[in-house]
Amino acid sequence: MLVLDLDGTLFDTSARWHECKKLSREDRKTLFWVPDRVFWECYQSPRFMNLDEPKWKVIRFVKRLIEEKEPEVIAVVSGRSEKQRKETLKQMSNIGIETNEIVLRGEKDFRKDYEFKKFVIRELMEKYDQNKAIVIDDSDVVLKYLEEEEIEVIDAKTIAKGEKKENMNTL
Repeated sequence: MLVLDLDGTLFDTSARWHECKKLSREDRKTLFWVPDRVFWECYQSPRFMNLDEPKWKVIRFVKRLIEEKEPEVIAVVSGRSEKQRKETLKQMSNIGIETNEIVLRGEKDFRKDYEFKKFVIRELMEKYDQNKAIVIDDSDVVLKYLEEEEIEVIDAKTIAKGEKKENMNTL
């Protein structure tokens, strides 16, 4: 089973991030412990998703991996909101990666990314009767947490830099 992240992994979302920051009250001085709802509502909406850029180096790596390893299951597990599903499906179609499943975060799901992803990956492994998963993600916290759970991980940042993980024997 191959599990892919989206934001920061397959897509550079920095332009969307920047546009949402401009709209948010973060530009005005707010208390640092108060969550910036305007920013997150913007970022977790389809509003500026057209600004997301495919990370072609990572996408080519993923396509080669799929060709070489022929995983039975390919899934996307992302912290994106369900409100972003339609645009996400378009983005995945545009980069030419077909998946068995795309799991996005529910509207009232406020778990930490690493908790959400661990739970969903375990559910998918059970659903598809998979005893092994490789996860490609860009979050150091997610990667560390999944590795501690004995799930094989690949850091998307190393792919983007041209480094290759050597211990990818099985899927």
